[in-house]
Amino acid sequence: MKEHYNFNPFAGVLDHEISHTIVPRFSVAEIASYIENNPSIAIEFLGKQGRGKTTHLIWLQQQLPHYPIFLLEKGAKVSEIIQHTANIVFVDSIHHLSFKERVQLFTTKKVVIYTTHYTRKISCLLVKKPMKTIRFKGIDTKILGKIIHNRLLLAQNETSMKQTTFSESELKKIIQKYGDNYRGIINKLYEKYQ
Repeated sequence: MKEHYNFNPFAGVLDHEISHTIVPRFSVAEIASYIENNPSIAIEFLGKQGRGKTTHLIWLQQQLPHYPIFLLEKGAKVSEIIQHTANIVFVDSIHHLSFKERVQLFTTKKVVIYTTHYTRKISCLLVKKPMKTIRFKGIDTKILGKIIHNRLLLAQNETSMKQTTFSESELKKIIQKYGDNYRGIINKLYEKYQ
């Protein structure tokens, strides 16, 4: 099996490869519509760890590359976000900010698109910032099959004619074991292809 791939299909995906592997939960037009109707909206990507929030945030920012992304886990500061001249900012892991810092950020006229494990509705309500939540919950065999297929395709070497697929029953077993934890599924498949 390994000889058909240039690298483990379930290893980490580089940022520039995300668009080749993702099955988006929303369209860029949908996000643009929210922004157009509410020019200072907060859009939260809400869900447990491993559900694809950061992947979607990075992918969306790649579709709108003139707007910055701030990765709080990597040390970005709220002051950098607030002082940035962009009117749209992407913020990963907003839970790294204190309540006071979140309120400061939401007070700005910026569109803030962020990932979170718990809703930040109260912070937005306090400053009367309109908000939209996109939930990252649930999974089905069709989407999981497409994600797996995309990763296998990305890693496949040019000389290989073999196309590995997962049957509907295999996908159902994976979902039964891991639920909608994409990260858990990918980690398990990484071991299988190691």
